Amino acid sequence: MTKQEARIKISVHSGKTENFSDGYRYALRYGFSDTQEIQQKFDELLICLKVLKEDSSFVGMDRDLLFNLNEILWGSILYINSQKTDYRIVGVFAEVLSETLFSILENTENPFEAFDNYKENYNNILCEVTKK
Repeated sequence: MTKQEARIKISVHSGKTENFSDGYRYALRYGFSDTQEIQQKFDELLICLKVLKEDSSFVGMDRDLLFNLNEILWGSILYINSQKTDYRIVGVFAEVLSETLFSILENTENPFEAFDNYKENYNNILCEVTKK
């Protein structure tokens, strides 16, 4: 995936392109079929961030990228506050995304540690949600 493709996918996930119905924020707002669907969208979003980090896109980050990431976090917060089905798993995703963004901006040694380990660290919540 190229830097430009990663930026476009993040725009899709934030709901800012014509293909917004394929995105993470759209799924939060209008519903998703199962937790695997939303988890797949979340994983794709973080993979895009990895591509951008490798390409040094976070040095002097532009407004559009920050706006899109903010929209994704805001959509997650709204979903959590509404306490819809599976709001706990969306809470995990919001926490991991937030921690990852702070780590990227602080230029830590391993900014994707939260993402790389979230399935193990939040296994109890992820398993609880999939049992329903």
